[in-house]
This record gives sequence, C-alpha cells and structure tokens, in this order.
Amino acid sequence: MRLDNVHARYARRADWVLRGVNAEVKAGEVVVLTGRNGAGKSTLLRVIAGMIPVGRGELRDRPRVVSWLPDRFPTAQPFTVRSYLRAMGRVRGLDQSTTDAAAGALADRLHLTPFMSTRLAELSQGTGRKVGLVLALLTAPGLLVMDEPWEGLDAQSQAELPVLVDEVTAQGGICVLTDHRGRSGDLGTVRHWSMRDGVVQEEDAPAPAPRTRHVIEVVVDAHDPATEVARLRAAGYDVRRVRGEA
Repeated sequence: MRLDNVHARYARRADWVLRGVNAEVKAGEVVVLTGRNGAGKSTLLRVIAGMIPVGRGELRDRPRVVSWLPDRFPTAQPFTVRSYLRAMGRVRGLDQSTTDAAAGALADRLHLTPFMSTRLAELSQGTGRKVGLVLALLTAPGLLVMDEPWEGLDAQSQAELPVLVDEVTAQGGICVLTDHRGRSGDLGTVRHWSMRDGVVQEEDAPAPAPRTRHVIEVVVDAHDPATEVARLRAAGYDVRRVRGEA
C-alpha cells in the first residue's frame, strides 16, 4: 500500500489536515503512528481505512478487506452484542453459524462472553471497544486500522491484543495503529511513523515508556461477586484479589 503526496481535509474550503503524506507499507508490516494532538494522526488513519476521501494525491494498492477500530465504539444502537455481530456478519456475507463461531472464539479471548446478551447501550466504553475489536477481526483483514486500540481494555485483553495483531500479519495483513501510552513495545517488530504538521516522518523506535500501576480498593454491594468482577475487568480494571476468597 502506497501513499503519494496525500492531502485530506474535512470541508471543501477548510485547511488541509494532511499536507502531502508520502509512505509505503508492505504486507505483514505493523506501523505505529505517533504525534501530538492535532497533528493529523486520526485523519491519516481514516484516510487509510477509506473512511474519508483523499483530497489530493493518491492512495494505491489498499488491500480489499479493510477493518477499522475507531477510538470510540458507537454503542447507541438497538442491538445486543450477539445480534449486532450477527447483523454485521450478514453484511460481510457470513452465515449465522460462521459468525457465531468466529465471534464466540474472539469473545472468549477478549473476556466478552458474559456480555453477549447485553444491549450495546448498556456497555462500558471498554466493553464496547471489545465489541469493535471482535467486529474488526470477524473476517481476516488485509488491512487492520486501529485508533488507540489499548484504550479502555482490561489487562487480560491488552495482553491478548499483540497476539491478535501477530495473527493478522502472519497472514500477510497490514496493521496501522496509534499509541499514545507506549504499549506498542509489546508488538515486537514495528515501524514508527511520527506525524508533524500533516506529514509523516519515519523514526527509530522510541525508548519504552515506564509503566505505573496504582492499587485501589473498591467496595461494592455484591450478591454475585463473579459478575461484579467481570464488570470491573470489562471496564478496564485489573482485579487482583477479592476479599473473602481463598
């Protein structure tokens, strides 16, 4: 996939957000995009994913099957998780049994299974992102584009994400993502693009960011502790111990 002098903006007479991006990505590569807020990272992801058009220049050889994980999954929809994934599976030409098998396997890996009958509007932000990730991987993508994919995920799902990316690239897929928390060091061999003033520069891998953990105690009225633990983990908490358990 190649970007030649790509420009993009959100309105006809607006300023260009992308101002001449030149880059190339090969099959099986992972690209991590960094840069300050407003530099154009999310806009570049949307252009690569085909969500907004190229205003000038050319984007060539984009893979046919593209999956897009936005920074916020749109949960304001009248579906349960299961019915939503089935509907999206039909859009992608999958029958129900194929969708259920693929979605079920991914849901198990992302600790989403307890929420399959939950309405999308009742999900936390982190659980909604898991639904978006399952949808993105429902069919094998030739191009996987993710905006801050670790954001809101619980610790177990964060640890699973590099494995899922490896599976995409092992099949020749391309992965392009943003990461402002320094988690991309878990991905192994990646390329680093720095976004400045609407253009891309390739850079060496940055030094790994130090990781900080804070331990808090949460008191809840729990008649069903297992359900409460599942909800906390889905909201992004790493539950280390439950009082009263051996």
